[in-house]
Amino acid sequence: MKRGLVKVFCAAVALVFIASGVSVAQDLKIAFVDFNKFASISKKAQEQQKKFGEMVTAKRTALENKKKELDGLQEQLQKQGPMLKEETRNVKIKEIGIKEMELKLAEKEAQNQLQNEQREAQDIFRRDITKILNQMRADRNLSFILDSVALLSANDALDITEEVVRVYDGSAAAAAPKPKAPAPAAGPAKQPPAKAPK
Repeated sequence: MKRGLVKVFCAAVALVFIASGVSVAQDLKIAFVDFNKFASISKKAQEQQKKFGEMVTAKRTALENKKKELDGLQEQLQKQGPMLKEETRNVKIKEIGIKEMELKLAEKEAQNQLQNEQREAQDIFRRDITKILNQMRADRNLSFILDSVALLSANDALDITEEVVRVYDGSAAAAAPKPKAPAPAAGPAKQPPAKAPK
């Protein structure tokens, strides 16, 4: 008899938890952002990527020029070496050593600069996106905003990527100083009214 009552009580408690769980689930409001899609449609993100790509290209070109210069010196030494005086040959060998050291230092410096630039850009992006998402979550009374990478399946209606892009790209336009309207041209100075003769 007691066992039967215990089972009934446990079943009743379980139903209460299930019902409360359903109620909580119905109260949840969720959205997600697809950052691959974000990167493909955000003009601001594409401009930043282009700027970083141009920096990478400039660094690569500078390093290639240094490498060509070094290769040229090594080729000269190889061709002229047997005909050069020992003192002249030693000067050229020393010059090549200096160029090799300069190239290694330039490679390391370029790598550090690019890594720092990328890290700084990622930090700024994370800060800006977090601010935008926090504001959207508050405005829409959302419980969560998820990254689409974490989702196995979701309703496309929950995708707020395009809206996030509009806000993100719009923030760049808002930050840009608006051109000032030209001041109205000054008209001819008004002459004081002539006094009537006494």
